[in-house]
Amino acid sequence: MSMLSPLMQDPASPRLTVYDEALGTRMEFSGQTLENWANKVANMLIEEFDVEPGSQVHIDLPASWQSAAIALGTYNAQSFPLFDAPLSPPTVTFTTTERASLWTEVPDVVVVSNDPFGRGVVESGGELPFGTVDFGPTVRFYGDQYYGESADLSDFARAEFGPHRYLAHPWTTREEFDYNVLAPLAAGGSVVVATGLIPAERLEHITQVEKVTHFLTAD
Repeated sequence: MSMLSPLMQDPASPRLTVYDEALGTRMEFSGQTLENWANKVANMLIEEFDVEPGSQVHIDLPASWQSAAIALGTYNAQSFPLFDAPLSPPTVTFTTTERASLWTEVPDVVVVSNDPFGRGVVESGGELPFGTVDFGPTVRFYGDQYYGESADLSDFARAEFGPHRYLAHPWTTREEFDYNVLAPLAAGGSVVVATGLIPAERLEHITQVEKVTHFLTAD
């Protein structure tokens, strides 16, 4: 069963909103859409890359909606996202075209474009590094239903969280992702994340437009 199935009690409500100031984009995901992405990624990890429960999936990407979807899908597949540099070669690494050459010792390297709508590297006009997998068209092949075992969303719940609209900092570690994204979701809340260089006035505008009620600081 999908890790995010508890969100299906209110599938249409926004759960994750990501601003990318460098690209000038805003992407919002309902509970249903977020679960679909988590399911697709979980199916891809298991069927395409033979990721087993307890494995570490390396996510060498800046905070973005795609890195969030990959992390959620990793937990969905009973594995663990790793945003830090791995101490030993992981089973699979998700990275950018610019950094793909750093991970030649990894069995499978998946390249993720920065296209705001999730198009692949080639689809968005880039060149796919030799021997790598293009994330966009590959993940779309997999179903948006997941029937395997998954992590339990309630395991990420914290007493101080409630069903509120949170403004969170971009994550750089698994612990930060758990705190900034999963803890609010486990409480029935939603998260707004703004990435890039953001002036105070712009952040205040985002806060007002998104009707943010609570602010997350470092754990």
